[in-house]
Formats: sequence, C-alpha cells, structure tokens
Amino acid sequence: MSELRGEIGLYFASRDALRARDYANRFDGVDAFGSYEAAVADPRVDAVYVCTPHHLHREHVDLAARAGKHVLVEKPIAGTLGDAEEIVRIARTAGVNVMVAENYRFLPAVTEAKRLIDEGRLGQVRLVQLHEQYPFRASGWRSHADLNGGGVLIDGGIHKLSALSYLAGFPNQVYAQEVLPGQPGLEAEDGVAIITRSPSGVTGLINHSWNVVPPNPHHWVSISGSRASLYFVVGQPGLKISDADAEAFVELEPYSNGLVPMVKEFRESILQGRPPAMTATDGMADLSLVLAAHRSMATGLPAGPGQ
Repeated sequence: MSELRGEIGLYFASRDALRARDYANRFDGVDAFGSYEAAVADPRVDAVYVCTPHHLHREHVDLAARAGKHVLVEKPIAGTLGDAEEIVRIARTAGVNVMVAENYRFLPAVTEAKRLIDEGRLGQVRLVQLHEQYPFRASGWRSHADLNGGGVLIDGGIHKLSALSYLAGFPNQVYAQEVLPGQPGLEAEDGVAIITRSPSGVTGLINHSWNVVPPNPHHWVSISGSRASLYFVVGQPGLKISDADAEAFVELEPYSNGLVPMVKEFRESILQGRPPAMTATDGMADLSLVLAAHRSMATGLPAGPGQ
C-alpha cells in the first residue's frame, strides 16, 4: 500500500492504543485511536477499513455507517447470510458506500482476462480452473468455526468463488467435497474441491487447501474457451494466451495483490458519488456460494446458492 502514501491519510484504530500507535508509526499514519468509537467520531476520518474478525463485521460496519463514514470491509462480508443482509440494509439506510475488499477482482491478470473474455477473444468460455495449495496455519479466531464462519473456504477460497463469478457468470449449482484434514486443532475444513456450473453451462473447478507444501506455484488460474485459452499465476505480472496456431504473453502492471487498485476504486466511488465496483450485495452473493458449498459438503449433493 506504499503506493498510496501522500494520496490517502491513514489513521489506525485498535482497542489497544499502544498497538494502534505502533501501526501508525510503522506505516506513516496521521494519527492513532485507542477505540473504534473514537476513530469514527473524528471529523478527519472520511471512511473506515474494517479488518476485524468475520463475526464482528456487521457490528463494526454499523458503527461506522451510523457515524456517516463510508466502509471498506474485508471479505467475507460476514460469517452468516443474516449478518450480510443486515450490512446491505445498513448501507442503504445510512446512505454510505459499503465496498467489500475483494482484491482478486482487481488483480491485473483477472481484469485483463475479463476484458479478453468480454471481447470474445476466447470464444465461448467452457471451463475455468482455480488452484491454490498453501501451507497456511490457521490460529486464534480463525481456528474456531463459529468466529470464522468455517475454514479455508470462507477465509481464502471465497476469493476463487468471487473471481469465478466475475469471469464466467454467477454459478447456479455448487458441488463441494472436503479434502481429508491435515491441520490438527482446526474446527472446519482446511481443504476443499469444488465443481460449479453457471446458467450458461460454464464449468468451474476450484481446489484450495491450507495443508500442502511447498506452494509452487502459489495460485494459478486457467480459462479454456472454444477459440483460445489463457493461463496466469497470481502475483506474476502477465498472462499467457494460446490458440491452435500461436502462444503469446501479455505483460501487465506489477501489482502483486490488487490492493492498490481496489483502494483507489473505493476512493473514486466516494468522490464520484457512485456505487463501488464490489458492493455489499456482491459480497453477499459471494458468501451465498460459500454457504452453498458448505451445504453440499454436509449432504454430499449439489446445492444452489439460494437454497
């Protein structure tokens, strides 16, 4: 986020004033607050970035919105659909922008892939695959299903479901299978394999696991169409596009994680008085896919996001 220094004044808030001050010192913050209430009450603060545990998102979005502050809330929008629905209502009632911090939709490779798909470069999209195996060890609130809302899927796999929906259309069917657990002490899944189908017939395949080493490559995406296919590794500044006759590499801006364009979109939506690119309703839709996958894992049957 160093690219935004000088463009956006950062303030840090924590229930621990010393911790907030430490973050402000480390990241060139303007000031620090020893409570969330003090932060939203300060007239210098125009917007709030909620980075608290999932089960607290509704409470903290409400706190900020009641103070008239726009909100960028970490994904998932909430741990439950009820909390997500309430956040949508809060945003509408308060008249503030609530954007979900889904940085994968702002990865240069994802936005370029979307452009190529929309232009028809790939022909009819047939299959989208997203693969990530990373040795992350969940701890603290993340290891408790009631606080996290689940395990690897709601915490990291939701990125893949969101990108899949963005690139290939919102799935109307989800089939999920939990991978055999490999992380002791975790109350929920640490690996999941998912097959989705969109109304237009596009198939999605997602494999996301926290328990495999080494992470090589960290995360790759492949999209197959009737005319061409493309492939990229998340975090690398480019993508490869191939058809029957040739293969080309498209160089992209070197944003490794999409955070800078995401925050810029949030700021621009406020300045221009328009909805952000990733609304609370969009975040609720992503959460509904996670919950459909949870139902599928529990029953062994496909599930729809609206069931």
